[in-house]
Amino acid sequence: MTEVLAGLLANLYSPPDVADLCARIEHRLDGVPPRATRGHCWSESDVAMIAYADAVQGEGQSPLKSLRGLVNGHFRGLVSHVHLLPFFPYTSDDGFAVSDYRAVDPVIGDWSDVMALSEDVDLIFDLVINHASSEHPHFQEFLRDQPPGNAYFMTASDTVDLSMVTRPRASPLLQRFETTGGNRWVWCTFSRDQVDWDFSNPDVLYEFVDVFVTYIERGASWMRIDAIAYLWKRLGTQCVHLPETHSVVKILRVVAEAIHPEFKILTETNVPLEENLSYFGNGDEAHIVYNFSLPPLLLHALLTENGSDLTRWCASLPRLPIGCTFLNFVASHDGIGLRPAEGILSPDQMEDLVGCVVELGGRLTHRATADGSLSPYEANISLFDACRGTIKGIDGWRVPRFLVSQGIMIAMAGVPAIYYNSLLAAPNDEYGLEQTGRNRSINRRKWKAQEIDHQFADPESEPSQVLRALRGMLLFRRAQPAFHPEAEQRCIAAGDELFVLHRTSRCGRQVLLCIFNLTTSVIDVPWERVGVSSETRSALRFSLGTVEDSSRGVSLDPYAMGWFALERAESI
Repeated sequence: MTEVLAGLLANLYSPPDVADLCARIEHRLDGVPPRATRGHCWSESDVAMIAYADAVQGEGQSPLKSLRGLVNGHFRGLVSHVHLLPFFPYTSDDGFAVSDYRAVDPVIGDWSDVMALSEDVDLIFDLVINHASSEHPHFQEFLRDQPPGNAYFMTASDTVDLSMVTRPRASPLLQRFETTGGNRWVWCTFSRDQVDWDFSNPDVLYEFVDVFVTYIERGASWMRIDAIAYLWKRLGTQCVHLPETHSVVKILRVVAEAIHPEFKILTETNVPLEENLSYFGNGDEAHIVYNFSLPPLLLHALLTENGSDLTRWCASLPRLPIGCTFLNFVASHDGIGLRPAEGILSPDQMEDLVGCVVELGGRLTHRATADGSLSPYEANISLFDACRGTIKGIDGWRVPRFLVSQGIMIAMAGVPAIYYNSLLAAPNDEYGLEQTGRNRSINRRKWKAQEIDHQFADPESEPSQVLRALRGMLLFRRAQPAFHPEAEQRCIAAGDELFVLHRTSRCGRQVLLCIFNLTTSVIDVPWERVGVSSETRSALRFSLGTVEDSSRGVSLDPYAMGWFALERAESI
């Protein structure tokens, strides 16, 4: 490990710093107990749930215990992984302005609660690596001009030209802080309360290696590296996706593999596809990246009842390096990112999309562009409410339309990740939006445990219908080798009103045909149109909605889906 680690560190620091860092990191790893392994990378049974640690408030117990109760109760057997959004002490952004990286927020629970949950499911932690809360002890040292914190944060002159810097937000990039040594301008990529670390200081990198290892020791099986694209800053560049940033990801991977060979790194880079894929490196960086283009393209397909752009995009996805895959999601704690649809949807289509989101009760978050203008960056809406209608208006197809969105995500190559508010069929949280004034709060509802019990008590309620259908899809998925995250995927252009996938198991013994109706109309589909020839026969294995198949083809009711096993005729 030493030689590889030293080579990567040499991309960042001087030889004396490299030697010192190598020694410190190896010393930190000495004595770390080995983690038990499962003997495989991932499988068709892997499904993640994205959730806040305080998503559920139970009577007389910590939120982490209540979340564990939900996972082992209503959601029992549905998910293999839980992505715990930041559960550390924080000051803003619902956990993403961390004031203490090594503690559990006492309002949520303690480390014993986290470790207990890790006994039931694999846990994904967040490493909020780009920035810290302005209340972090090291930033308080910065304000007092005391070491080591006075050298830990990125600063720049307020006169420097930063027009090239890529911005994910509309707030000023440099924020003035009064320190004991005078006014200093601090780099704040996301907000004034989220101050950016300066990774050109090797002590900052070591600080995060130590935190990273601590999280593995405390039960993490995967690590989501938050906002990694903006980590390294170099004036005169866009300060995004710099080579130094990729070296940091590789360093974290080397460290993880030294103590937990099956550990997975997930990079969070909400950018166009080609930039996102760069975080696989040569198979030596992230193991998994978000399929960020899927949410806006899928929502556009459902709102317009036209899947042509979704199909073209899916068909263009490249074969990924061995041991790498996508995290497929269509809803999360953040809004639906719009940048990953750039170059796929036209400006007019983007305008239709954001306009429809607003008509359905959503909000828009903007970013500053290079010319100083504002551009929609994110659509903020509950996915369940985004499925209330189409560009033609609100209708009565919300549940079937929503289930199609989940079915497509579950069927695609990769590991599916379902947001907890999707499992709960949560509508827009207007109360939360009003309380915080932040657009993202519209999709961040927190629940009382008895509220969840109440809504699932009625088997005909919309949440019960959704959960029952999702359970059926996920149970079917886990028994199909063709749904392995790295199994071959072929997307078929079978008409604007359809989305069609062929999935082939890695050994080639199973082929599944997945057909989704994206419209409010009944669709009749000849077998030839979906890639089924006269030499093959199909057997319907799973369906939602009315699906009728015959020797000539298949008929699907509005928003119905059918998953078929394909076999050669002579083998029957």
